Amino acid sequence: MIGAPGRGGRVREANAAAVFDAIRVHGPLSRRAVARHTSLSLPTVSRQIATLTELGLLSESPPVAVKGEVGRPTVPVDLNDDVIAACGVHVGITTTTYGLSTLRGVLLDSVRIATPQGRPEKVLDRISREVETLLAHWPERRIVGVGLASGGQVDAERGLIDHGPLGWRGVPARRIVEEVTGLPVHLDGHVPAMATAELLFGEAAGARSALYFYAREMVGVAVAVGGILHRGPGQAGSIAHLPVGGDVPCGCGRVGCLEATVAERAVLERAARAGVPHRPGIRGLRQAALAGDAAADRILTERARALGTAVGLLRDVVNPDVVVLGGQAFTDAPEYLAAVHSAYAATTVLPGGDIVTTSSFGPDVQAVAACTGLLRRLYAHPFSLVRAD
Repeated sequence: MIGAPGRGGRVREANAAAVFDAIRVHGPLSRRAVARHTSLSLPTVSRQIATLTELGLLSESPPVAVKGEVGRPTVPVDLNDDVIAACGVHVGITTTTYGLSTLRGVLLDSVRIATPQGRPEKVLDRISREVETLLAHWPERRIVGVGLASGGQVDAERGLIDHGPLGWRGVPARRIVEEVTGLPVHLDGHVPAMATAELLFGEAAGARSALYFYAREMVGVAVAVGGILHRGPGQAGSIAHLPVGGDVPCGCGRVGCLEATVAERAVLERAARAGVPHRPGIRGLRQAALAGDAAADRILTERARALGTAVGLLRDVVNPDVVVLGGQAFTDAPEYLAAVHSAYAATTVLPGGDIVTTSSFGPDVQAVAACTGLLRRLYAHPFSLVRAD
């Protein structure tokens, strides 16, 4: 990893980031087109493209003739998806996911395992060894680092994770993973990382404002304006105790809290108490509902309605241009999306409510998100993460 550059270096890196981002969003582009998009001079653009190409981040395409322009055919420049790759790890309550992606966030490989149990240092050491195994299958790729995403409270600046359900308190996750892998590690909360993936590669790309709503074992939201996530001071906000009605008891002592109502573990506990024939996991509960079990269908419908109510409440608070639903509570249960949308429509009071869409990442959302956290850092600071060969 390259140390912090001086003022001149920061200006050059900022120019390089502008060029890199213009090509990422609009490429392939000629050098003149990049200059138009960035308002940089043509010589500056040419210098930055030469440096980014040397780093393996960009590559030239075959020359093409541009309609309306005279002279030699232009040489388009695009992201080089054949050399650099970003690794990502999402640590969930029950499942840990590893992924490897191209510069455009396209997954090259992903693996899911049950989240290891034990002391957090041992868990992270094992996860790091698993990462090494994954990367060994891609020797032709230059790995720029590891994006590590997790629930709970993530202190990205100090590299620490607090995760109540896992029993982690002030765990130096960045240091542990860096020591094992020898790669720079970027920490982020899992919901901000997923929202970033939507902003860069998904349903919120280009939106003036966006609300990302995640639900699986945990629930969470992220808000973005102008393509930038809002990150408040200190600990992350929480919607776990958003009141959505109902009589489901919560550990906080109240009833009807969102997470206690919709989290997979809570839903499965209700199914067991209702006598739904035992089938493993939330997928088994869906299969029971599809097979005609009325209790299973009722429980999943109630979950969908609670989610839709929460989405409607938050939409009215934030008033975004688009709402993106992510996480397996939505993407793995498409037959209940109608109930989500119905409850949302019954809750929101603002006009123009037809702004809700579902993430296109499906079950890959955790892997893509973890990689994207690192990619976002690379786009903003290309010289800090990549060295020339």
